[in-house]
Amino acid sequence: MKRLERFASALFPIVLLGSLTAATFWLAKATQLPEPDHSGKFRHDVDYFIDDFTMSRIDKQGQLRHVMTAKRLDHYPDTDESDVTNPVAKFIKPGRPVVTMSSDYGHINSDASEVLLKDNVRVVRDAAKDREAMVATAPDLTIYPDAETANTKSPVHVVQGKSWLKGSGLQVDNATMNTILESRVTGQFASKHEKR
Repeated sequence: MKRLERFASALFPIVLLGSLTAATFWLAKATQLPEPDHSGKFRHDVDYFIDDFTMSRIDKQGQLRHVMTAKRLDHYPDTDESDVTNPVAKFIKPGRPVVTMSSDYGHINSDASEVLLKDNVRVVRDAAKDREAMVATAPDLTIYPDAETANTKSPVHVVQGKSWLKGSGLQVDNATMNTILESRVTGQFASKHEKR
């Protein structure tokens, strides 16, 4: 019995020391700061660029639906977003006029579902049999390529032949070929009977 008591007395400090060692090791790991990442992927720096960039999307039937080109694309790894210079987006639908949207600069979100055009934005819908080409200008425009829509809340000027409209806010729907000015609209419509 005395031998067992002596053994327990000797074992207690060892167990206590082992527990303290384990607790110290756990505390050191729990409070340790992560190693700094020196790869650069969290900095807002360009990790690659593409000159003469082209991106095309086709539908399930293999038909080309829209194309986007740019003089240059700069990609940022921290946000997976891109800036583009001189972007041009074209919506193409068989049997309908092509709608072309362009600007000096643009920004593409991480999954390319949203493209912001800014500075000298132009929207051109080609002429059709029954209507002349339409040209709209604005300081900015947000395009949603998959939905084939675009909009802005900024001032817009629209010209179609000798007719013109000015207003604030624009909605473009390529699927329905509708173009809507939202508010403060003024304009002038040329008569269809006017001599050319």
